[in-house]
Amino acid sequence: MYSYPSEYLLHPVPVLAIYGLSATDEPSLLDQPTNVDIVSPSRRGSHTKAGLSSTLLNLLLSKSEYSLHEATSHLSNQQAPPFRVISVSKDYMLPNKISSTSANMPPPHSNLSPLSSESPLFPDGVMTSLWIKKHLYSPSVIVGFYDLWDWNSEPGNAPRPRKETGPLASQILIDPIERENDTHLSVEINNRRKYFQERNVKFAAVIVSKQKYTADPSIEERLLSIRKQCGLDSKNSFFTVAPASTSELQEFVNSLYRALYEPALQFYSNRIKKLRKKKSRLPSPNNIYKAPLDFSSTSPQPLPVSGWIARYDFKISFFYECRQEIDLALRSYEATYNTLLTMLEPKPSGIYGPMIWKAHSKRWKEARALADCINIKLCRFYLYLNDPTAALDRLNTHLHMFQSYASVWGIGGETFEYWSWHSLQYQIFADIIDAAVSAGFQIPLPTAYLTSSQLTSTTENPLMANTTTGPIQSGGCNPETILQHPGFYYHLAAMCCAERRRRYLEMEKAETRSKELTEALAEEKQTDHSNLTIDLLTKSYEQFKRYRNSRMTLYLAAEIAGAYYEAGKFEMAIKFFERIGKIYRKEKWNMVLTSILRWSLRCAKELCSWERAVECLIELLSDELPMPENKRKDVERELMEILQTNPNANLEEHPPLTVYMDQINSFLKCQVQFQKQKNFVGTRLHYQIILATDKSSPPLPFRINSMRITFNDPQYNVIIRDNVSSSVIESLELIDCRDKLSKITEDEYSGWYLAEANLGIKKSQTKVIQGSLVPAKCGELKITGIYLDIIKPKWRVELNYSMEKPVEDQPLSRRKWMDSIKDGKPVYRILEGRGELSTTSILPKPPSIDLRFDHAAPALLDELFKLNVNLTSHEKEAISVILSVSMKHSEGTVMEDYVVFSSDLEKGDVKANSSVQLGKINPGESIVKSVYLHGGKSPGSRIVNFQVKYNIVGKEESQLVEKEEHIRIPFVNPFDANFELCAQCEKLNDAICPDLGKSERWLLVAAIRCFSAWDLVINSVELLKSETSKSSTTSMKLISEVDNIQEQVWKTGHVYNANYLFQLNTDDITEAQLPVSPGKIVIKWKRSGTEGIFNKSILHLPTIQFQEQGLKVLADLSNDIYQGEPFTITYTIDNPTEYLAEYSATIELSEAFVFSGYKQVKGRVLPLSRMKYQYTCYPLLVGKVKLPQIKVMALQHQGPEKEIYVEMLGTGNILALDNDLQLRQMKSSELISEPIVVFVNAKRYL
Repeated sequence: MYSYPSEYLLHPVPVLAIYGLSATDEPSLLDQPTNVDIVSPSRRGSHTKAGLSSTLLNLLLSKSEYSLHEATSHLSNQQAPPFRVISVSKDYMLPNKISSTSANMPPPHSNLSPLSSESPLFPDGVMTSLWIKKHLYSPSVIVGFYDLWDWNSEPGNAPRPRKETGPLASQILIDPIERENDTHLSVEINNRRKYFQERNVKFAAVIVSKQKYTADPSIEERLLSIRKQCGLDSKNSFFTVAPASTSELQEFVNSLYRALYEPALQFYSNRIKKLRKKKSRLPSPNNIYKAPLDFSSTSPQPLPVSGWIARYDFKISFFYECRQEIDLALRSYEATYNTLLTMLEPKPSGIYGPMIWKAHSKRWKEARALADCINIKLCRFYLYLNDPTAALDRLNTHLHMFQSYASVWGIGGETFEYWSWHSLQYQIFADIIDAAVSAGFQIPLPTAYLTSSQLTSTTENPLMANTTTGPIQSGGCNPETILQHPGFYYHLAAMCCAERRRRYLEMEKAETRSKELTEALAEEKQTDHSNLTIDLLTKSYEQFKRYRNSRMTLYLAAEIAGAYYEAGKFEMAIKFFERIGKIYRKEKWNMVLTSILRWSLRCAKELCSWERAVECLIELLSDELPMPENKRKDVERELMEILQTNPNANLEEHPPLTVYMDQINSFLKCQVQFQKQKNFVGTRLHYQIILATDKSSPPLPFRINSMRITFNDPQYNVIIRDNVSSSVIESLELIDCRDKLSKITEDEYSGWYLAEANLGIKKSQTKVIQGSLVPAKCGELKITGIYLDIIKPKWRVELNYSMEKPVEDQPLSRRKWMDSIKDGKPVYRILEGRGELSTTSILPKPPSIDLRFDHAAPALLDELFKLNVNLTSHEKEAISVILSVSMKHSEGTVMEDYVVFSSDLEKGDVKANSSVQLGKINPGESIVKSVYLHGGKSPGSRIVNFQVKYNIVGKEESQLVEKEEHIRIPFVNPFDANFELCAQCEKLNDAICPDLGKSERWLLVAAIRCFSAWDLVINSVELLKSETSKSSTTSMKLISEVDNIQEQVWKTGHVYNANYLFQLNTDDITEAQLPVSPGKIVIKWKRSGTEGIFNKSILHLPTIQFQEQGLKVLADLSNDIYQGEPFTITYTIDNPTEYLAEYSATIELSEAFVFSGYKQVKGRVLPLSRMKYQYTCYPLLVGKVKLPQIKVMALQHQGPEKEIYVEMLGTGNILALDNDLQLRQMKSSELISEPIVVFVNAKRYL
């Protein structure tokens, strides 16, 4: 990954070897890794034997490498501990210890020991990655998987015999054949257990069953027998597994890991003890003298004691890592690193003597690589232990060591090796921080490094910035001692990589080279420095973006663009430059933007993208971008060279190039001012275009070939071409083009207006171009853009100033208008408003007419109300006028409202609004037009709107001028009516059978009151009877009427009563009786003193309906009663309902009469029947006296008993209604409880 041996950088975990799950025997894993064909559980079911083995193998071998945080995660949660699982053959044997050939000779050394001639470390090597690889495949625990024999294991076997059941059945569950096979299996497991235990390796066995234990009760007894014969503990040495789901098998694997983790840790603990014992036998380096090494000698030098100490410390550290004891591994690695550092030190050092390896030798490179890898692990451990300060200090110490020794080693700061090594260290450190952050590590804020008390001196706090001794004036900390996020270190790595490339190019150009340098340069040539730098910068960019450091991301984007440029990838470089240039331009970082534009210019020229080059050069002319005057002159000369003389840029004609000046820093500012914010149609409108150059740009004068002014309405577009004859370029110039505009009929600008002017441009210049136009229609008139054209034989460059979003200075300045130039100074006039004004509103021409109205309000409903409109023209020319009138009720639309211009028109020809052509009106002339308004139904105010449209006679194409006025006219009802309905009971006929027919008389009295403020001439008041009836059983007829009237005048408040007597008849009183409309009253009238036709108003009469049918008592007696003359009173109990009525009646006594008849009666009245009682009365007193009245108490249709009041024949209900037919008062005879009073005449003498 980083050109270091991968074994040095990985994090070790306990090694677990398994066998018995693969379909074939595996080779030994000490020589090479085994590629196990893992069958996906989706291809084999885990509920079969083959599927079970495949699933288990897949789960066990799913993860072979762990990061530091993954390996230690089980310490803080309930996850399974980590294991590196390897699959071995069933007859796998541990490597045998090399025995001595003679009893008196010590055992030979390991083939990886520096003392062995066959070792790659012989004679002075400290460590090799092969030793780590060896222990990555040396198991600390071995697990064997064995199949439990069953009858289907071998083809051709007979099925298992059925076991007898019942009281005579055997209590032994195991079949003899099964027991024999189980015994063989136990012997095999026991032999393997003894073999591994003799070598201090934990062994465990897993019995794989084809079926669940519940399927066969003998399986549990067989497993117990096998375990006892093997001598394995059921908790951590003997396991069983049966077909199950994947999740259940995963839980089995986790439990297996938990059970075997402690024995695995004990295995590595024994290794550590053995190494410590060996280390303790070494002599102290202080007691050994070693002469300085002679590097000129070619004879091998043995490894010194310090090397053996470093070797043992490294091995102990490795085994501590396997045990996940990070703090102990950290201390041991620190000791190993310090020992190696002393051995690599080029100067003599106290206890260890001088450097033992020659610089750039093989052993020297191995030791350096080992020291680098140990430093990487130490940094990783410190971050894991949440000590970022120590991690950063560890990196800085390692870098300082290399910097101190590099010059002596011959790889100082002037060599590419120096910067290559630095780049790699920063890159690895950034990766370590990124991995730690992904695992949950939080980079501390800078304020976290500050102590709570700011009174301590800098010498007491290593994080504080280096200052003079004494009390601290202000708190702070040294940024170099603060751990940053990974992007910071990726950026340092990229900068070192860029420096590496520069050093490489310098060394490659050297004339004299040694053989070693030539080989190093040849090897370095294979490195793609640019791509490596870009990758590092990209990683840094992503990190800074993640941590929201926007400023740094822009800087890194510029660095990436520069790296692409150095790599020759100019297209990518210019894309980056353009992207970041937009932000620097927006935020006014002009110094940085200047550099970016120069780099973009170089890229564009390399790509022969001359359009981009022209854009960059135009922006570089701006004074906003700082540069010396001579440099700016060079920029302008280069621009003109590209446009005119550069052969590569003028090979072919280029398409028009538009440069949007409002999006860049422009050397030429353009402003637009309309003189007025509002203008009228047909009135001349003036505008000014102000061109202002920077104080020092352009440094050399040049000419604009044409200027185009575009409007939102193309008919006003203007093109101003340069007057080449004008060679003098003024610093202040007012060009009036208002009277010089002419229409172009041919050419690509056909329909535009053309003028000529001096368009020469120089620095510190203000040029004002004044124009005008006559708007022909209303709306918004807008200058959409200004285009300054630089035209060359092969080029057309358009400097575009868009007015859609004009760029304004803050705060906005007052609007001003240049009137003239006096003594070389402009004379301005202050206008209303601030900023630019590129948009103006074109309003209709103000009307020059007067409207006056003559009418006699209020108006009456249903009349043609006359209103005279007096129109006077104040125009200077004759006009043609159209008058439109509309009327609307103030509360909504009334369908009967309409407007007419003649009283002779019929209603079918009218509508709510109407127009009339008034014809030609000369200047100063007045015309009167009568308008007739009709308001129907609803009283209330009407809003009458008058709209006059006219244009000048002979100029019909000109826009119409409009004027609107409205008046409010109240409309009132001419009449108000009140209605009264009186019901009259008729005498009942004697009938034997039930009578379904019924008739009622109703008297309708209509009181019509004149409500008009003017006298009205009434022509007639007529009843217009209704011809339709909703009911087939009910009919109405008019018996009599009193409404005959001759033409008369009604004054305000005059009341006229119209009386109508109607009779209602029905054939079936049991049917629902619907109301019947008697019709309506039509009044023909007009205002007194006016001529013309009579108006017609309609008053709708209320509907009439039979009274509610119920039990009633009617009294009938003679009209004339005299004292001393007997008469007869008939009381009729009428039941017009469909229900039987039970009643009891009593006669109340009266002092004015004596009578004969029943005083109390009791009886029943059948439905639709009646019962009569007659009493003969003799009057005793004269005058108004009380009759003997019958009191009837009746009970009907399960209702409560109630009193039925007596009605006199010919009386009934009385209803009073208003003009809107709303009920005002109701008087029912049912509610009358007063006694019946009659008038008794004096005694007559015959």
